[in-house]
Amino acid sequence: MKNIAFVSIGDESHNCADLLVKSIKKNNSDCQIIQVSTKKDKDVIGVDEKLIFDFKLATFMFNRLESQIVVLEKYGPTLFLDSDMLVNKDLNEVFNLLEKKDLIITERINKFYINNTFFIKEHGISVKYPEFTNKAINEVMPYNGGFIAASNISVLKKLLQIYSELPSKFHFWFGDQVALKKIYDAKEFKISVLGSNYNHNVKDISNYDKNICVYHFKGGFKKLINPFYEKYIR
Repeated sequence: MKNIAFVSIGDESHNCADLLVKSIKKNNSDCQIIQVSTKKDKDVIGVDEKLIFDFKLATFMFNRLESQIVVLEKYGPTLFLDSDMLVNKDLNEVFNLLEKKDLIITERINKFYINNTFFIKEHGISVKYPEFTNKAINEVMPYNGGFIAASNISVLKKLLQIYSELPSKFHFWFGDQVALKKIYDAKEFKISVLGSNYNHNVKDISNYDKNICVYHFKGGFKKLINPFYEKYIR
């Protein structure tokens, strides 16, 4: 069974997830789609399974990784996507590769210097990361956590262990991506890194390319996901 899972918490995420599911069904109709949400979150139309998980604001990203372990235990090898993504092509190459690899991640092509203070709009708080001072984003977080495929539960458990040893602020945000660098550099598992065409950031409605497999609408660019879907994916 080919599994694709996503976490969706709250109305904005659900609105994006509705389109994600539609895009998956258009291009990957043979996949089982798994929604991971809290008990109070509504069902996203079109999902095949819904896993209830207890997410906490202060440890959201840490909890997301914990939920991914539960998904793998229950459903087997799975591709995890952010809810603010759209799938533009079939993902058979990913699932075929996953038969040979423990983990598949995507590279980050951005090379700008990163701020050491972040305002997380979705949660209305600011978090300081002095570790990022005078660092380029690809130095500290060369892999984006929005697209992860896993077949080996041991790799996710090791990732969780690495994550748990990071300062608590990373349990809220960015810790998954810092941990991904650490586990990749350790060379303990069979890990493949795909190009950014599997995790392509959209910043303008004109940013369509038929060769892109997965589009990502991060932060303030979530407002583009609906018109982008209607214009190119529907």
